Amino acid sequence: MKNFCLILFLAVGMLLMSGCDTLTPESQLLDAPWVLKYDSNRVGLRAGWFDNDYDRSGWEATEVPGVWADDDYDGFAWYSTQIQAKNTPAGYNLALVFDSIDDNAVVWLDGRLFGKQMGYNIKFFFDIGDKLADGKVHHLILRIEDTGGPGGIPGAVYLEPYIDEVDLLRNEASKVKAPASPEWVKDAAIYEVFVRQHSQEGTFQGLIKDLDRIKALGIDLVWLMPVHPIGLENRKGSIGSPYSVQDYYAVNPDMGSLEDFKQLVDEIHARDMHIILDFVMNHTAWDNEMMDQHPHWYSQDENGATIPPDTDWHDVADLNYDNPELRSYMLDMLQWWITETDIDGYRFDVAELVPNDFWASAKVACQQVKPDVFFLAEGAKPDLHLKGHDMTYSWNMWEGVIQLSQGNADPSEIKRSYELEEFQYPQGSLRMRFSENHDKTRSATLIADRELNLTAWAFIALMDGNPMIYAGQEIGTRGEYVPGLFEKVPLKWDEGDIGISQVMSDVLKIRKEHLTSSSPFKFIIANNDRKIMAYKHGPLLVFFNFSDVDFQFKADGIETVLLGDLPLDEAGNFVLSSQHFAIVK
Repeated sequence: MKNFCLILFLAVGMLLMSGCDTLTPESQLLDAPWVLKYDSNRVGLRAGWFDNDYDRSGWEATEVPGVWADDDYDGFAWYSTQIQAKNTPAGYNLALVFDSIDDNAVVWLDGRLFGKQMGYNIKFFFDIGDKLADGKVHHLILRIEDTGGPGGIPGAVYLEPYIDEVDLLRNEASKVKAPASPEWVKDAAIYEVFVRQHSQEGTFQGLIKDLDRIKALGIDLVWLMPVHPIGLENRKGSIGSPYSVQDYYAVNPDMGSLEDFKQLVDEIHARDMHIILDFVMNHTAWDNEMMDQHPHWYSQDENGATIPPDTDWHDVADLNYDNPELRSYMLDMLQWWITETDIDGYRFDVAELVPNDFWASAKVACQQVKPDVFFLAEGAKPDLHLKGHDMTYSWNMWEGVIQLSQGNADPSEIKRSYELEEFQYPQGSLRMRFSENHDKTRSATLIADRELNLTAWAFIALMDGNPMIYAGQEIGTRGEYVPGLFEKVPLKWDEGDIGISQVMSDVLKIRKEHLTSSSPFKFIIANNDRKIMAYKHGPLLVFFNFSDVDFQFKADGIETVLLGDLPLDEAGNFVLSSQHFAIVK
């Protein structure tokens, strides 16, 4: 097995191997003028909005960095500006750098497709020097796809001379080690649960009945979506969102009592699993008692009226962390839940909207109660790891594997997106890997083919990081944001595909037996023409066929096929079926 990678490179030679935080004095900021046009009906590509001679005189002026002005708009929008290289030092390359886009971008230069980028808040660049060497003015066009909340180009865009791409991409956070995370979470598989929808009764007791199955699936950490009482005022739907918290010190009576919740915690611990609670620290329900008792804890407009975080979140009111009394209240509350119920940590909703210095204080306060407490941030910004959070969302890999499975991305793009993490995140940062969660359409809907959907999940689950399953995913639940946040629609466990659950369980078992958080990880194949990917993780080599045709290859040194079918054809070639994966050792 030790010579397997070398043998593989020789044997599958037909495959092509894919392959600074502040502006420097030589950098050229592209901050104005930019113009914008929304593309709600997705006509821009057909209409040639990227063409060099397209008339953009009717597009609206906008600012970069920034997000678009329509807070209610989710979808596609186009940006345009003109660029010209100035004073590039001799011997330097020239990069077109994007500090951040929200969420995905396709880039054209002078009407020609120049490149693509997937994933929110990932710094990326294109080498552009040879395109701008003539000193002329060139047209830069971006098509931005936003997948939630107002999108745009929130980071700076600039031209920067460089010699080494490592110096160009590496930010300050990546130069340091992430603070040590609890040992128990480093190799944990995560399971997200919406208690209200998990069982017909929608209670803590209903979840307790399912814990043995969850444990057998291969789960180590159970993450509960918010369990607090839900606000009535400005409620969405008939039942309301669990992220509209009416009382931080109580549980939703529809789910059971606080004693029932404590029993759930004990039952999870008895099965050698851990539990974290989803907490909403950025906003509350409008009828939270804090609104009457401490109205100055909330954000207000110029007329003194309390406001929501954005116009779409009209069922909640925004909290203002400039107030030290609010901070003190929140710290006490977080400590109380750990002391009173023995939970193991928190998943924090929209963590990027709460000040980082608060998170640092919160981690210290919680560690005073439970030293190995765990923080999971719903966010992707690298500095979250340096301010108390142990793990962040890997939105880039979610976007990448979905787009790849739908035929809208190439393997080399996925490989590149992963490699960019090295230049962004503190060393040793934990990333949560997932192919669906409660904020997104179910992956079985986005990837209709059953085997391809499983291949996409296995791709995520076996790479470095912590794999996550959203309850119902293991039986192939379909739908857009299913189960919904605002109504009672229990999962249909008796109608699901239990065969999916078995494959997921087998994958997680292999992961536990062969991999740890310190196992080395490396992509070895990212073939755009054949839609084949492979990576080596610890002693495992995993092949993924994202195409609709079988893949034949020769390789010596395969000792064991741990999962998947790799039959030999008459010519002695291994055959990996279309849209399938295989794990070998």
